[in-house]
Amino acid sequence: MRKAGLLALLVLAGCVSNHPGVRPLRPLEIATAPYQPLATTNLTGTLMYEGGCLLFRGEESGTLFLPVFPAGSSFNGNALLFHLPGKGDQWLAVAQELLIYGHPIEWQALGSSLYEPMLRQCGAYAPFFVANVRPAN
Repeated sequence: MRKAGLLALLVLAGCVSNHPGVRPLRPLEIATAPYQPLATTNLTGTLMYEGGCLLFRGEESGTLFLPVFPAGSSFNGNALLFHLPGKGDQWLAVAQELLIYGHPIEWQALGSSLYEPMLRQCGAYAPFFVANVRPAN
């Protein structure tokens, strides 16, 4: 029994050392970055949580984006606590119609290994820096 446990531990250690800095997403993890006030686009749509990724679905085009929220924002599975520096935090529900302001960005422009797990799991969706958000109605 001890040998089997030791062998399993060595195998797992070998897997980890072959991929330094890469880890799976934690449950309910969202993409965050330092606040950027630039807003070149506004989109109406809803948040949805699919495949471990919090996504924004544009109402008009149906396009899915991976929102990158200001640091300090968090997600609990049902709602997003949106942190806007200098303002009060705001709760936004999944499936609530929202208007978001921000700008699209390429994965390469994020330029950090911190996003590697997010890219592997949610990389099919273009990232979108969120500068502000409010209920659409």
